[in-house]
Amino acid sequence: MPSTPLTTILHDFRSYRPGNHRAFLLHVSSLSSSLSLKSYALSSASSALLYLKLLDQVRDFRFRHWCFTREYILKRTAHPTATGGSPIVTWLPNQLVAVLDAMSEVGEMWGTKVEGKAREEVGEMMEVVKRQREALGREVEKWCAERGVA
Repeated sequence: MPSTPLTTILHDFRSYRPGNHRAFLLHVSSLSSSLSLKSYALSSASSALLYLKLLDQVRDFRFRHWCFTREYILKRTAHPTATGGSPIVTWLPNQLVAVLDAMSEVGEMWGTKVEGKAREEVGEMMEVVKRQREALGREVEKWCAERGVA
């Protein structure tokens, strides 16, 4: 994920998680870095497809998180900040957009180089990326305008 003030805060939020969860995240992060996971994943069409599917799962989680936030927080309060003081209307979408950007990058790089059913899968994922990006942009614009967030 891109290095932003939000990612710094999210890393800090990890300190509130149980010790075994923190250890797992640290292990995964360390191993991923030492193996250059992203470079490896993007080195062939078959591994890029698996990486894209992994990103799609992260996208799905972040989209559901946004939907829950929208339904249970944004629609019930006009307050512009979330727990921890983050600007709720922009920071969650920022992380979702980062995943959408990563998916677009992989799709553009490898989408036409896979064959058959895999090409269909990539096409379907890219269609979801396009629709979610457009809908999210409209929603964020609306919520920001209602709360006076720039």
